[in-house]
Amino acid sequence: MKLQFGLLWIEDNFSPQEEEEIRRGAADAGFELEITVSVDGADIGELAERQKSYHAFDLVLLDLGLAGGVRGDALAPEIRRLFRSTPILFYSSGDTEAGLRDRMAKDRIEGVFCANRDNFTARASELIQDYAHTLNRLSGMRGLAMEVVAEVDVICRRVILELAVGDAEEIATSFLDKAVCDQSAANLEKFPAQANLTERIDHPATDSMKSFNLFRELLRKHIASMPDGEAKDDLRALRVTTKNYRDSVLEVRNVLGHALETRNDKGWLILDRNGKPFMTIDDFPGHRSTFLSQLRAVRQISDILITKN
Repeated sequence: MKLQFGLLWIEDNFSPQEEEEIRRGAADAGFELEITVSVDGADIGELAERQKSYHAFDLVLLDLGLAGGVRGDALAPEIRRLFRSTPILFYSSGDTEAGLRDRMAKDRIEGVFCANRDNFTARASELIQDYAHTLNRLSGMRGLAMEVVAEVDVICRRVILELAVGDAEEIATSFLDKAVCDQSAANLEKFPAQANLTERIDHPATDSMKSFNLFRELLRKHIASMPDGEAKDDLRALRVTTKNYRDSVLEVRNVLGHALETRNDKGWLILDRNGKPFMTIDDFPGHRSTFLSQLRAVRQISDILITKN
């Protein structure tokens, strides 16, 4: 499962309003929309290579009238040949849905949905939400939670090492010593013997929860030392955003790691290790949205604190 939904939009005159409407539809399904635009399909071969390598596109939006007099119905056979199983939404302001279907039927193009321009953004949102529904299984949500935590772990490590300089390194080292040693007496001798902060962060005893707690603690101290201004305000707001990461991502990941799924009259039901209902398919979009918002906030913190080469 993933948080991103790839959209290949073949259009030379789309509006920001149409884009925003589709983005809202994707967000309602718990996805971040990644849009690639082609004005006339001339680069369709390169885009197909990207699809082959990365499955970058989950839906193709195709307008009838394109730049340079290219016609969408003339381009459709090549799109279907190169994107064999990717759904296509074919639309136009100058033809009816029935007329658009006839154009596709003439060349026997399969897997195509048709819409008038007046309602194609709503139709695109419906298709994205239908796609999301196919992912509403325990294995997908479990994998997604693990993926999000894995990326946050990497970012936390990078930020910790960026901020833990000077006196802050001693504070960070002591923080991890206490966090790890308080949890297990077995680590009392071994963990403080690690040579430096990097080895402590990479030690198996430093789990995601400890790493994230240290990340927030160093971030708090760093914010307190900053001069007033926009950067300080931004970091403070982002730190507030991540305050629920432990409950909304880590704990969910932990439960899903030991959960089971069963069927009920409304679809799949996820049970915790004690057999109690934990999540239904109706909860999946909300969890995806929460995962995405938490991950975005951590990424933004990293972008602010760490200079990219």
